[in-house]
Amino acid sequence: MGWLEREGFEYDVYSETQLHFGSLNLDDYAVLILGPHPEYWSSRMYYDVKDWVFNRGGRLMYLGGNGLNCEVEFPDEDTMIVHNGNLRLQRDGGFESRMHMRRESEANLLGVVFTDAGIMTSAPYRVVDAGHWAFEGTGLADGDIFGREYLHMRIPGGASGHETDKISSRFSPENVRLLARGANENDGGAHMVIHEPGGGGAVFSTGSITYISSLLVSDELSRLTGNVLRRFLA
Repeated sequence: MGWLEREGFEYDVYSETQLHFGSLNLDDYAVLILGPHPEYWSSRMYYDVKDWVFNRGGRLMYLGGNGLNCEVEFPDEDTMIVHNGNLRLQRDGGFESRMHMRRESEANLLGVVFTDAGIMTSAPYRVVDAGHWAFEGTGLADGDIFGREYLHMRIPGGASGHETDKISSRFSPENVRLLARGANENDGGAHMVIHEPGGGGAVFSTGSITYISSLLVSDELSRLTGNVLRRFLA
């Protein structure tokens, strides 16, 4: 919110449960921004946002990691049931996430899905596709490092970290475009991606919990994020 205010963007703030219970009408907005770790979502929330993006021209900015990864239920406004499932069954069954075990892989919407690689590490991003409009005005070229600066103290090191998401070879949309990749060890860096399903809808995903902690202190990251938000608002 501090970054939005500094950059001159107006915004409204909702809790995730307000999305589930209908207080947030997605059609009132051009852009929905998700924070650093939106892990637990109901199926209603997931499919409502997916329909808004794919069928009604909504633009989603997922500025987090390990998001939409586990289905929950809300019997009422004071109760949440978490379907964590069995990790062994998830792996043996070829499921990418707990959401996938019960519904579908969140990569269908986000373009990326959490993996264990790189967990509890942090590093900057490396540019993969500098020709994309998201990098306009950043001065970055393919192979350049950015997002070195950070405010995240638990897992220090850069804008790609703590828990990270990557493109799914099975479930990411065919037109998903890789913009940058975190330089984390063991090929564990977050995949920064964008995809446009058509009809005006679009999704920008950073795949990293530590991304937002770099927004106020990394000029390059700030410019890139602002480019995306301005384009999505247009």
